[in-house]
Amino acid sequence: MPPFKDEHVLIIAPGSHTTLAQLGLPESFTPAQLRTSTRMFPAEKKGEWEPLKVRERKVTRRRNDVVTGPTDGDISMAEADGPTHSANNGVEEEDTYFEEDPTTEEGAIYPIRQGRVVDWSCLFALMTHIYNTLSPPFHTPILVITQPAWTAQDHEILTQFFFEKFKTPAFCLMDSALAVCYAYAASTATVVDIGHEKCDITAVVDFLINDIGRGTAVADCGGENMTQRLRELLSDKSFTRDMCEQLKRSGICEILPSGTAMPGEAEVETVNVNPAAAASAGANAVGLKGRGAGGAEGGDDVDGEAREVEDNEGVLDVASLVVSGKTNEFLARKEKEKAEKAEKAAAKKAAQEAAAAPKQARLPNAKRLTTTFHYTERRPLEELNGNGKRPLENSQQNGDVEAKRPKTPEAEDPIGGAATEVEVPSSATADRTAQNGDSTALIRRDIEVGVERFQAATGGILDHTADAIHRCILSVPEINKRAELWDNLIIIGNGSKVRGFKDALVAKLNSKYLISPSSATIFTSELPSNFTTPVATGANTPQPQSHLSNSHHGPGVNPLLLAATTASNPGGLAPPGQNQHLHAQLQMQQYQQQNQQSLHQHSGHGQTPTSIKLTKMPEYFPEWKDAGTEESAFLGAQVAAKVVFVVDQGLSKGFMSRTEYNDLGPQAMRSRSASLSPPPLKRRRVSPPKSPQSRSSPPFRPAANILPPQLDAECKSTTIRIFSWNINGIAPYLDTQNPITKFFPTSSTHRKSSPTAAFPSLCACVDRWSFPHLIFLQEVKIAPTDTSSQASLRRTINTPLNDDDTTNEPSRSYDAHFCLPRDKHNATGFGGKVYGVCTLIRRDISSSSVTKTVDWDLEGRVLITEFPSHGLVAFNIYAVNGTTNPYRDPNSGKVVGDRHTRKRRFHEELREECKRYEGKGWHVVVAGDINVAQTGRDSWPQLRAGREHVVNREHFKECFMRGKEERGLGMRDTFREVKGHERKFSYRPRGRVWGDGMDRVDLILVSEGVRVGDADILDSELERGRSDHVPLMVEVMVGGHGIEWEQEKEKSKNNDSSELDKEERNGGKVHQGSKKVW
Repeated sequence: MPPFKDEHVLIIAPGSHTTLAQLGLPESFTPAQLRTSTRMFPAEKKGEWEPLKVRERKVTRRRNDVVTGPTDGDISMAEADGPTHSANNGVEEEDTYFEEDPTTEEGAIYPIRQGRVVDWSCLFALMTHIYNTLSPPFHTPILVITQPAWTAQDHEILTQFFFEKFKTPAFCLMDSALAVCYAYAASTATVVDIGHEKCDITAVVDFLINDIGRGTAVADCGGENMTQRLRELLSDKSFTRDMCEQLKRSGICEILPSGTAMPGEAEVETVNVNPAAAASAGANAVGLKGRGAGGAEGGDDVDGEAREVEDNEGVLDVASLVVSGKTNEFLARKEKEKAEKAEKAAAKKAAQEAAAAPKQARLPNAKRLTTTFHYTERRPLEELNGNGKRPLENSQQNGDVEAKRPKTPEAEDPIGGAATEVEVPSSATADRTAQNGDSTALIRRDIEVGVERFQAATGGILDHTADAIHRCILSVPEINKRAELWDNLIIIGNGSKVRGFKDALVAKLNSKYLISPSSATIFTSELPSNFTTPVATGANTPQPQSHLSNSHHGPGVNPLLLAATTASNPGGLAPPGQNQHLHAQLQMQQYQQQNQQSLHQHSGHGQTPTSIKLTKMPEYFPEWKDAGTEESAFLGAQVAAKVVFVVDQGLSKGFMSRTEYNDLGPQAMRSRSASLSPPPLKRRRVSPPKSPQSRSSPPFRPAANILPPQLDAECKSTTIRIFSWNINGIAPYLDTQNPITKFFPTSSTHRKSSPTAAFPSLCACVDRWSFPHLIFLQEVKIAPTDTSSQASLRRTINTPLNDDDTTNEPSRSYDAHFCLPRDKHNATGFGGKVYGVCTLIRRDISSSSVTKTVDWDLEGRVLITEFPSHGLVAFNIYAVNGTTNPYRDPNSGKVVGDRHTRKRRFHEELREECKRYEGKGWHVVVAGDINVAQTGRDSWPQLRAGREHVVNREHFKECFMRGKEERGLGMRDTFREVKGHERKFSYRPRGRVWGDGMDRVDLILVSEGVRVGDADILDSELERGRSDHVPLMVEVMVGGHGIEWEQEKEKSKNNDSSELDKEERNGGKVHQGSKKVW
């Protein structure tokens, strides 16, 4: 089946909490275009669903009964008597409004729970909503990423739904773990997907999923469990689930590796240097910071004085006071001294705290005992006062006492610890720019959090995940692959976004299962030399044994102990005190065990790993660097879709076609979902090939000032061969650093059956065409900022086809010139990788050429090449395709018409540009994709009959084909001039059978003074390659009237013969043209 276009591929990746989707495959794969919550809301009608919560809101309005002025000229009797004054001068009316609330989750239904589909009706409604949102065309293949917990029956249900609902021509299901391996270019890996409420652990060996022991939907190991764990730890501070969720997503929440001390634990250890001494002194050692029994040693002097004042308070010499008669003075002095000492202690304490604050701020998050967390909540506007804060009840207008409000269960503040009332944080502010229907506002509060922020993964989350990974790898039958599975650990999923989670999980695996390669040699020096000792490679790991003898020894016999006690007895005699028959049985079992172990030896450590490593995703897609690797399954889905739907032309049978579904039903998906052709073992960087010459192309010059040609009087008649081809994307033909087509090897069956596989690069096509002088490429789809693709094209076109070919001739190498889109309003699709033309000029004539652009083209559609010495100018054209899509003004972005109007304007501007050159004495050649089929002979089965297409066709003929007396250019169609009425077509659409729906929309036109030698359309599947157009060629004569021109003229006259005579004369072969050098 022919492949599909990149822009038509639809990818959907449903998850338990978030669903990703994208329409189209850009040149450089990007994160998902659409992100939506995996939820739907029940509609008012049973069985129907809504993507957002629809609320009913009633508004009461008052309508006045009194008429303030005449309405239609008639006055009632009541109005004639004057206005009526009553207590109720208006009537209240209640209007009902329905509004969508995008923020609430009230009443939401999640169709996928813990990776399993629990509500098919809701899931189908979600898929329909995504499909309608992206609005793909009719001929759209669909790839869906499946969850490991989905069964074969679930796959059949999805297949039937997509074929019956959307009439898709091709459908593919791909396991999420396999998609991750595609993204990482890893053939063997252990994929750990930390989801919302579960985690999935999958061992992939040589791109095959190991279903035995696969950890599917492991409970209590997801991101939601971390949120609930934080809520449990912060329950005493009245944290809600939303607070804990935002805390988990913030940067201060961190998972510390096992064995790492908390910020407060290290300080306690250093303080209690000698707990026995502290206990003998009778002091409470915990938290006293080195104080002795009396509390003065190492303590604060001021605190000691204050404590001494408190201890001495009340112990007075009453007799002395009474005798002296100065009791009041004494008491006043004591009170003053006490106040001064307390004030001094408070000032010193404040100074110490102020000095410690900057030091605390400079500490990393893992060293801080407490830190501030910014919590944002949404509140109704009715609860906010004019300053954007929550209203305070019983607020005091005077005094310095801060206003407080009663504590309620709904608005419980997690900061305060009081039982009856809490203080409103002074930093709470309202963000009124994020209001929803002027009914809610966002309030940000600063909350202080302690070491609980480091304990989100405690409570067994890491332990359960590590155990599931260990069981999954041990279940792999290929023992020699287990070491590679440990060394290629991939942790993905939005649940793993918590800071430090991946490192903490690897640390947990190291602490529980990792062994040192040297630890296996402990005590081996004490074993006899004739016993095979266990090594770290796992060669002597106990294997399943087959007991050949009927006699067995009792359980619990250690083979190492047995070897140590029997190896010194070469004669086979039993040690003293041991039965000779039992000794013989033990020796026989040892021999059998060693014999069985020799059959199971392998190079890797099978039972316990000697190293555990995380695999790094290749950085070939810069858009994914900032997005992270947690959603790398979607990147793998893009890679797989490129291969399955586009690259291998359906030969891998990785998808189910509409025909197969009609014949076999949805049950056939069981064999299709696992037949994706795997990528190579590793994506390797290849050094760029050395081009024969490396020189930069001359800069563009705008074609504003057209000078007359500088004709050479000694110039003789010369043949110029020009090829034109709408390549529909240059990327598959480039030898790039990260070629997507080379990421997947072509199978042997592909090379035999597909004619396009023989020419994987543009240089092979050029070699086949015998290196023409000019090559015009249209629709190269290169962004103006993508300098790497431009450099890659220059390198590729000058790369020898064979390694032995070291030719460095100018007649076999090219200079590349580009005209790329720079219209920010009309050429923005796929990151600007649309349209664009490229002209390749052979280097032996490049020095005598000048390349220009025009100022009226901003979409990368016109590139002009001048040859002043021969008086020839050639236009490389990619004309506008007439559609009803809007066309915007390039400067303002305002819609000024549709693409039909822009196409006709393009015709007129191109005509005027050609007239200017002809007025200066130039001979003009216009070649490229004109997007117009002139007559019924140029289309199959028929011409486009729409009104706009008819108008565009007539307008093109008026501008270019009709004579100058009719305001036209009077240009000649070279193919019709040479081939007469022969039918060949240049547009061969993909996705259809060859010969169905064809047009001749690519033309090469020449002005009156240009002599044509030969012209043809290379109309075959072989020449089409991976484009949807085929190349066309022309030979034009420039210079003097030599014998070559007479021969070509005579040949042109003979083209009026019959179709059979022409086929016999041409032999069905492409005319290679003259090999005369410029």
